[in-house]
Amino acid sequence: MKKLLLILLLFIGTNTYSQNQFADYVSYLQDSALNKFIKEWIGVPYKLGGTTKRGIDCSKLTQRLFKDVYNKIIPDVSWKQWNASKRVKRSELQLGDLVFFRSRRSPSGWHVGFYLGNNNFLQSPSKGDRVKISSLSEYPYNKSYKGAGRF
Repeated sequence: MKKLLLILLLFIGTNTYSQNQFADYVSYLQDSALNKFIKEWIGVPYKLGGTTKRGIDCSKLTQRLFKDVYNKIIPDVSWKQWNASKRVKRSELQLGDLVFFRSRRSPSGWHVGFYLGNNNFLQSPSKGDRVKISSLSEYPYNKSYKGAGRF
């Protein structure tokens, strides 16, 4: 657990989270397939259209997570994931929901992440960044939130 926390803290960029905030939501992931997935993918560079640990984009990350962790096939691009998922109110978000954003950095205008709980989500943000955990409360996600979907 301490090793996972250290890895998470190294790759969250400029975000500042207390150790307790991470412990709150990572503790229930301990020894799970999701925890293993996060450990393996955190820090992987963003690459538009990428599908490997050499580089991956946001929708391929969520697609890969659903396949590897839940053995479920979901669409390969953000807007198709939006269309295929059931809408969820922000106040009703649960572990495993997808969170969607408007994005000026994405060619499609969409961005997607995987909701982890406690207002945090796993994402592959954009060129020059890496797979990391971010908060829905931080900029730009607090301003560009579009909605959430559940499979």
